[in-house]
Amino acid sequence: MTPFLTIHDTPVYVGRDLLDRVGALVDVRGRVFVITSEALRDRFGERVAASFSPKAEILTVAEGEANKSLATANDIITQLLERGAKRDSVAVVVGGGMIGDTAGFAASIFLRGIDLIHVPTTLLAQVDSSIGGKLAVNHPKGKNLIGSFYPPRAIVSDLSVLDSLPARERLSGLYEALKGGVIADPELFVLFERGNPDVDDVVRRAIRVKAEIVTTDEKEADLRRLLNYGHTIAHGIEAALHYEGITHGEAVAWGMIGANAIAVERGLLAPDEATRIDRTILAYEPTTLPVLDRDQVLAATEHDKKNTGTARVMVFPRRVGECVVVSDVTLEEIAFGFDRVVQTALRQSGENSSRGTHNPLSS
Repeated sequence: MTPFLTIHDTPVYVGRDLLDRVGALVDVRGRVFVITSEALRDRFGERVAASFSPKAEILTVAEGEANKSLATANDIITQLLERGAKRDSVAVVVGGGMIGDTAGFAASIFLRGIDLIHVPTTLLAQVDSSIGGKLAVNHPKGKNLIGSFYPPRAIVSDLSVLDSLPARERLSGLYEALKGGVIADPELFVLFERGNPDVDDVVRRAIRVKAEIVTTDEKEADLRRLLNYGHTIAHGIEAALHYEGITHGEAVAWGMIGANAIAVERGLLAPDEATRIDRTILAYEPTTLPVLDRDQVLAATEHDKKNTGTARVMVFPRRVGECVVVSDVTLEEIAFGFDRVVQTALRQSGENSSRGTHNPLSS
């Protein structure tokens, strides 16, 4: 099978019914360890393990954003040591963003790094977290503050696994894909704007957007920062909620709305274009935000890893398909953006309740 595309030396395979072909797609010589969650072991992990000859050994870790931690990475390393893994061993990570990030990070530091293969099983992981070689775990003071740049040996995205995703999990990935449309692909954005986009088409287009950016800027020196559109306020919201009650994609959806408000105030984004983007995001009804401590959200944004020195860095759209990195953002501006998020969330919640509407992709 020909890769869909290649990022530096990493082939990215995208198609249907690929779980049983991972071992055939990627030539490996050392012992193979499939790392997945207990919940995904029977659904996906066993099939991937059986695709290797001899069959790969399976390690499991606990799911959930609260387990995206150094402690979990250490547990994975302990399991690898107990199973006798060596420098020529291969870690095949089967799961979503939390599993991919945590197990991938463990592989990147185990014996100074062993070969890594990503098999992302959520839409969010397929369009975002598995692409680009960034791996990280959370710290109590912020999201993804402990990590490494470690390109995988290969990425195998089986689109058929997305068919059984719960609606909310699917939406979480779609918000990240929509973000890619605002950043660099107006045609991708229009798919969302029209409603009910074909998920397979969305995945392929979103992967291409991210691949083109990370190929140009491997280690987030400049261009790659564009991928953080919506993430500053999103990470603040997630940290304030202790990574519970809201998905990452939902937080990014609200974070994009906050960034748009700041962009309009700065004169970077026309109000009607901001309305267009916001309206498209809200059409997919991100989960209403719970009550948030404003000070906690703002404090968490101060630990944003994009920041340099005393500069606060954010990404703002100029129009659909074009964004810009700004490095002189004030805390007051971030507070303004967050306040607009809260106002929008309250208004959206009231409108949905009065209409009795539901998300167009929830059925």
